[in-house]
Amino acid sequence: MPRHYANLYYNGQAGKLSIDFNADILWYKSRELSLSDELSEMGENRTVNTVSTSHNRMFAEKLVVSHPLWRGQIQAGEEYTNTRTSNIFTANIPEVPDADNRVDESNIAAFVEMAQQFGSLNIGVGLRYEHVKFDYYETGRLRDGQSKTYNNLFPSLNVAAQTGPVRMGLNYSGKTVRPGYGQLDGAVSYINRLTFETGNPYLKPTKMQTVEYMAQWRQFFAQLSYTYFKDGVYHITEPYGADGEATIIRTANLDHRHYFQAFLGGQFKVGIWQPRVNVGVMKQWLSLPVNGETMKMNNPGFLVQWMNAVHLPYDIWLNVDAQLMSRSWDNNMKLSNTPWHVNAKIYKGFLNNALSVTLEAKDLFNSSRRDMIMYSDAVQIVQKNFSTGRSVMLTLQYRFNTTRDRYRGTGAGNSEKSRF
Repeated sequence: MPRHYANLYYNGQAGKLSIDFNADILWYKSRELSLSDELSEMGENRTVNTVSTSHNRMFAEKLVVSHPLWRGQIQAGEEYTNTRTSNIFTANIPEVPDADNRVDESNIAAFVEMAQQFGSLNIGVGLRYEHVKFDYYETGRLRDGQSKTYNNLFPSLNVAAQTGPVRMGLNYSGKTVRPGYGQLDGAVSYINRLTFETGNPYLKPTKMQTVEYMAQWRQFFAQLSYTYFKDGVYHITEPYGADGEATIIRTANLDHRHYFQAFLGGQFKVGIWQPRVNVGVMKQWLSLPVNGETMKMNNPGFLVQWMNAVHLPYDIWLNVDAQLMSRSWDNNMKLSNTPWHVNAKIYKGFLNNALSVTLEAKDLFNSSRRDMIMYSDAVQIVQKNFSTGRSVMLTLQYRFNTTRDRYRGTGAGNSEKSRF
């Protein structure tokens, strides 16, 4: 269905006071119809029909004002979002009950940030307060057990310094990430007669505490980050149905998880060749019961990226990029293969780049497929992806009357949009 979106903004000055105001409206409707024609040697053949219709709308506004203060500036503001999402689900089999769910949520936040410069040292501190009211309805009736009110306070701190060619930064931030509306939907979706899926209206928001260190020396960089997740969202499996032979996948809150990332990289120039290399490691600390025993899901994963830009004669650019990822964990999902890909692109501009031609080939060796295994105490699910990522695209672009982009809106409710 069509998606309707509008943004209104004001960006101006009143003396030394800078004012930035944004208001966003989002509305859309979507409908999904599913038809499964099942043939079975152990049970009866049947046709399963499901229909899911959802309505989503959001209004958001954000005001930020800033003013010089001593050796830097102070910034203060507020942000308000109001959302409603509803879903009506019907199926023609008794294992999947019809559902009529709605979520109304309002979030008002106030924040203040101050940054000061002391020679080569820059220090910033901030504080954000959020008040959230979450109401969950089934068939038009408010469900008190699933409805909640939250009040949270989140601090932030960042320190940056430069000594000669070395620049460094240390940041700390606390924030909350609210579950997507699909993760909150309590309707049971049908996959096949042995597998069902549902959300969880009892989900709590995820609280994140992150410490990050960054350093840059000439063309090299390093980045380290540690995040503590409280009440993160993951998927579990449980027996389902009267005989328990089927499986239902549902969302749940993970008590806590530690996650670490480290990246190193550099960019170089050798004649017409401009390569860039990034190497990273990702590791979590997590243990969960699997088949009645504790399983450690701590194996680190590695990422290698090699990007190449070549400036050919006649101002033609050739890009060849490669990436390799090792087997790694994300919550209780394990990447069971080592996906890699090679992309290539050639670009040429004409008429002062008003006209451009781009030929691009993605996943040349058809090797980017990701296979996953989900481990839980009740059931393990192996998912193999046979779809291809290989593609070739030819893009012709001509720019008429090109001018400087005058749009200066920053948007409001940006994190809320992703929840739909």
